[in-house]
Order: sequence, then C-alpha cells, then structure tokens
Amino acid sequence: MGESTGRSLDDAQTGNRQMICRACVCLLVVIGAACHSSPSTPPAAAFLDVTLPDLSRMDAPVQQQVRERFAAMQQTIARQGATDTERGQAYGGMGMTLHAGEYFDAAEPAYLNAQRLMPREPRWPYFLAHLHKSRGDTARSIAAFRRVLEIAPDDVATLIWLGRMYLDHGQADQAEPLFERARQLAPREPAVLAGLGQSALGRRDYGRAVSAFEEALSINGALASLHSPLAMAYRGLGDTVKAEAHLKQWRNTDVLVPDPFRQELDLSLDSGLSFELRGVRALEQRDFKAAAEFFKQGVDMTPGTTALGRSLRHKMGTALYLNGDIPGAIKWFEETLRLAPANGFDEPAGKTHYSLGVLMASGGRGAAAIEHLSAAVRFSPNYVEAYIALGDALRRAGRIEASMKPYSEALRVSPKAADARYGYGMALVRLGRYREARDWFADAARQHPDRLDFQHAIARLLAAAPDDSVRDGRQAQTIVDGLLPSMKTLDVGETLAMALAEQGHFADAVSVQRDVLNAARQAGFAREAARMTANLQRYERRLPCREPWSTDDVVHSPGPPIDPGLLAAP
Repeated sequence: MGESTGRSLDDAQTGNRQMICRACVCLLVVIGAACHSSPSTPPAAAFLDVTLPDLSRMDAPVQQQVRERFAAMQQTIARQGATDTERGQAYGGMGMTLHAGEYFDAAEPAYLNAQRLMPREPRWPYFLAHLHKSRGDTARSIAAFRRVLEIAPDDVATLIWLGRMYLDHGQADQAEPLFERARQLAPREPAVLAGLGQSALGRRDYGRAVSAFEEALSINGALASLHSPLAMAYRGLGDTVKAEAHLKQWRNTDVLVPDPFRQELDLSLDSGLSFELRGVRALEQRDFKAAAEFFKQGVDMTPGTTALGRSLRHKMGTALYLNGDIPGAIKWFEETLRLAPANGFDEPAGKTHYSLGVLMASGGRGAAAIEHLSAAVRFSPNYVEAYIALGDALRRAGRIEASMKPYSEALRVSPKAADARYGYGMALVRLGRYREARDWFADAARQHPDRLDFQHAIARLLAAAPDDSVRDGRQAQTIVDGLLPSMKTLDVGETLAMALAEQGHFADAVSVQRDVLNAARQAGFAREAARMTANLQRYERRLPCREPWSTDDVVHSPGPPIDPGLLAAP
C-alpha cells in the first residue's frame, strides 16, 4: 500500500505539473490572442472620415488625379497587414493633394489621421499649421508650428514662420528667440536676418535692427522690401539722411523662406494652381524663362473661362514682359481680357487692365492708359494701386477735378496710401486751392512723418503760393533747412531760393538759384534748366516767385505709377 501510495503521490505531482503547464500554455495563448486582437493603432472607427469634396471647380485631368489618389489611399488603409507608417503616408499624401487644391476642410481630417499614425513625423503638423494659417486661425496655426518644433526643434522654416506669426501680432519678445535659434542653424539666411531685424525694431533696439537688415541686404540686394524697415531703424537712430536714402529704394518684394516641405506641397498635384505657384516662385527668384514655362503648363490644362485660367494667362504675360518680350506680353494680356466677363468682380481682369494701363502710360498713350485703369477699378473695386495710377493718369492729362475721385477712393480703401494723399494734394494745387493744399499736406505730414515730400510741398507753398494768406517765407526756410541734410535735391534747392526771395534776400536767392541751375545743366536737364533760368532772372530783378510749381513740372505730370516691369504681378 505504501508503494501504491508513493506511486499515487508521484502520479499526482506529475499530473499537477502537467496541469500547471497546460494552464501556462493556455494563459500564453490567451495573452497572445489578446495582443493580436488589440492593434497598435486605434480601431478604424476612431479615425476621422476622409471624403472627397465637390471637385467640379477642378479641370478634368486634375479631378482624375485626385480620384486616383483617393482610391489608392482607401486601398492602403483597408489592406490587411498595412503598417502604421504606410497608412499614415496614405492619409498624409491625400491631405497634401487636397491641400494643394485648396480644399482645406477636406484636407484637415486626413492630416489629423496621419498625425495619429505617425506622431513623430513633422510634416503633418507642419502642413496643418499652414492650413490653419490659410484659414486665418492663428491660435491653431501657432499650436501646430509649436508641435513641429517639439518633434524637430532645428527646423529652420518652422522657426521662421512661427517667428513671423508672433511679429504679426506685435510679440517681438516671443519672436526673437526663434530667430536667434534659426540664425545658429542658418547664419546667412536673409529670411532669418530679416526676422531678427524686425524683432529688434519691435523692441526699439535700432542699432541691432540696422545691423541685421544691412547684413541681409549684403547677402541679397534684391530684397528691396527691407529698405523700408531699415529706413525706420535709421530714423530711430536719428540718421535721417540714411533713412531717406533707403526709403527711396523700397519696393514690394517677398523675403522667401527656405521651405522644403512647402515646396513638396506645391509639387504634390499637377494642376493649374500648382503650376501657378511654381511660376510665382520662379518669378520671385527672377527666373523669368522658367516662370513662363510653368505658367504655360498651367494654361494648357486650365480653361480661360475660369478665374484661375485668366490669372495664369495674366502671369504668363507678366513673365514674358519681364523676359523682354513686350509683344508677347501684350498678346497674353489681350487674351486674358478676351476671356474675362463683361462686368462684375474679376481680379485677374482687374490686374490685366492695370498692367496694360501701366504699359500705355509708360508709352505716352494717356487715353488708352485711362481706359484700362478705369476698367481695372471696375473689375477690382478695392484695387488701391489702380486707383492711384488712374488718378495720376487723369492729372497728367489735365483732368484735375476728375483725378480727385480715384485718389479719394484709394484713401477709402487704404487710409495709409501716402501716394494717393500726395496726388490729391497736388490736384488741389493745380486747381488753385492753395490754402486747402497747405492744410492737406500738413495733415499728411503728420500721418506720414517718413515721407519728406509732404514737408517739401508745404515749404514750396509757403514760399511761392499766389495766395498772400498762405505764404510765410521764414517758415518755408525753416522747413527747408530741416530737409537739406537728407534731401539735397534740385527741387529742394529751388525751394530754398524761393523762400529767400520771398523774404527779400534776393542776392542769396540768386546765388542758390545759380548753383541749382548749373547742376541741372550738368545733369542734362534741359527743360528744368529753362524753368530755373526764368526764376533766376526774376530774382535778379528783385522779384519773388509766385508759381510754386510750373504747369509742366514733373510733379504735375507724374510718370508711370510703378516700374512697368512689376506689372502687378503675382
């Protein structure tokens, strides 16, 4: 019995071990099954729906691209065994396609899904940041850019874009550390230096602002838009001579951000819009031949009956003009207008009429210029530059009262439009409303302290207006004395002579006028020299001047409103 009992105990222990082993195996099977049934990504129901929007505004070939990519995305996310990365790329790629087509609402859920599947991929929050920025959602855009920096703290483009957003909202202290970090990574990048300059300007650190802007311009002298903040920085330092010199060099140019992700987005869809974006980028880089080629590809796939099609044709003309092909440019401009609606709002038609108006004005065809510029403001009622150009063209043609309306319209749209304010003041002068003109320019000078031409206009009226109640020779000379350090021009010299003559200092007036006359002759300004000679003879006879500007003075016959090469381009 003992032996039997011993065997039973052994059998029992063996049975227990087998039961334990079986239990462990079962437990492992259960654990394995549980792991297999719980995927590393949320179940499909947890993802946002990505659907195709109404694609009817796209051209047929582009619609086909979008549908094919949508079908490919669906296949990938439904495929058994597809990895998170594969699904994330499928969602993100679809988001880029929709984003490039400007279907922002449809693109957002695709990006969000991609971001959940690939939380360490910086592209998806980066594109979300730009998407929110395009819709004007500043808070969400800033949050998305900050998320990019959590993933990729050394991404220069993100540092620049986020810094710019803070600057746009007056937060220079928030922007500056971002540009400082970017400078460590890209010390000779003009966009970084420009951001540092703007940050310093916002903090009134004018010396540092000057240093940053000057360095950016030394790297790329074509960044003419930097001359304006640089002028403000010099004025902050009290150097009005350099401030005025830089202000005269200003024109509107973009400071491009080195942005590989953004370029990837622009190239993600072969559409009229993507070719327009590529062409605009080539224009900004002054590669006019490449720009024309991109615009032509866009034209070939985009009907001119659409606003985008007309925009591409206008830009095609612009690229040809900038490449020296004026007949070709005019052909494309006329083609754009042929396809434009007869009336109503149409921005491409407005820009095209403006471009042709500038070309006509530069060629001396005043009537045609007025016709095109009038059409420009009909098609684009808030087109400030077109209103100013129209006012100048009317004033140049002697239609003074008519010129005042477009100047007023420009100021209605943009109260800070200094050129419109100047043109309106000169119209008052031509109409003989000298007291109104003096007060108008005084108000303009207060609003635009950096525009010394307003101060000069006041001085000229005080020195030589026919209205006795307006003239004040002493005050005119005081103003001119303040202008001379930064405006050593023939016009200011003439004004000084006028102010001296008004005060009865004829010998001094003769001396100043002779110096100005000799300088004009040496420069080959024959028409100006004839006018200056008449004033010199007047002072020699001890007579003051009673004509602030002669009727043929350039101030009354302004040239084209802008360099025709700019042509309101992109």
